[in-house]
Amino acid sequence: MKGVHLMVDRFPTVDHLLLLVGSNPLPNYLAALVLDPRVIHLFYSPETESVKDSLSKGLKKRQEKLILEEVCIREATNAAQVRAAFASLPQGAHLHYTGGTKIMAAHARMAFKDAGGRDDQASYLDERKGVLRFDTGYEIDLTKRAVDMPIDDILQLHGIERLSKRDNAGQSPTDADAGIIAAKVLIEPDRAEELRGLNREDGRLLSISKAKAKPVELSGLVEGLSVLHLPEADWNRDTYENWCKFLGGVWLEQWCGGLVKNIAAGSEIALGVDCRMPGGRQFEIDVAVVRGHRLYVISCTTDATMKLCKSKLFEVAMRARQLGGDLARSALVCLLHGGDPKGLYIDQLRKDVADIWNAPNTPQVFGLGDLREWAGTDGRPNTKSLQRWLDS
Repeated sequence: MKGVHLMVDRFPTVDHLLLLVGSNPLPNYLAALVLDPRVIHLFYSPETESVKDSLSKGLKKRQEKLILEEVCIREATNAAQVRAAFASLPQGAHLHYTGGTKIMAAHARMAFKDAGGRDDQASYLDERKGVLRFDTGYEIDLTKRAVDMPIDDILQLHGIERLSKRDNAGQSPTDADAGIIAAKVLIEPDRAEELRGLNREDGRLLSISKAKAKPVELSGLVEGLSVLHLPEADWNRDTYENWCKFLGGVWLEQWCGGLVKNIAAGSEIALGVDCRMPGGRQFEIDVAVVRGHRLYVISCTTDATMKLCKSKLFEVAMRARQLGGDLARSALVCLLHGGDPKGLYIDQLRKDVADIWNAPNTPQVFGLGDLREWAGTDGRPNTKSLQRWLDS
């Protein structure tokens, strides 16, 4: 077919690719990587102009010689304007219509057909199955293509600025420290609350000068850590605050990240990713993992109350979907345990999220029982439940 060629691996690629820009740029970005066009035409509206700009930047970063052409549809809900934008198309162009509003996608597809576009020149991304599907029924499994997505690239696509990367230099807590605390807390969950309250008055962290006047002997709470006191005499403020955060809950994040590294060897894994949205709002991703095209986001909390765990779960589910759409996976790792007449708290939370979250990839919840299984608290370590989620 003219304008379309087959690569050696028999996957089709195109010369001109038409993309509809919606609120999430990731599907369009993946389609561009798979179809490898020479020219991309971006159809956007004033409401999605910033998304278009981030997508353009990401595409050019991936392929410097790529030609980008932009078409603004002033009213994305105006069928006549949408059809007019597609009245004149490059010969052999391919339409990928995952993005944009439903009206834009529907009328773009009709206009494309009226202009001579065939079914084998139109596609959409089936995020539920992770395939790019042509209107003929032909599918491309995204795992079969080289569409690896660094975490920083995913953030950039959404106009999100990564503020910092965690510094593990100096006397920072180690993975071994995280494992020691996990072993203790998983047996005595109340110990987590004691660690959160160290060197705090009325919820505020004591200054380092006050803390040094009466350092806490850590062996009384957890034996075997790489430091003996909080704080040590030679610590500066940064080291002191770093350890307070670690003991207050970051140990769970670090311990969980270590388990993920063992399971997903070779994948990009980042802990404590501080981010800033385009509007200035900041948020943190506790554990982020990218396997090929799929983003996994984990929120960790040492809190064991139903209310906060539910809040954390819905937050991480929203954040993952915002960044990766239905391709993303989200999970909460917490110390939730126990129950009431309605049943186990962990089961209630899982049912709540299953009932409310309308997505093919319901957010996963791992509670104290799961964590004990991972650590081998009552036997041999078994991380199969975590592995199944990472393989989903």
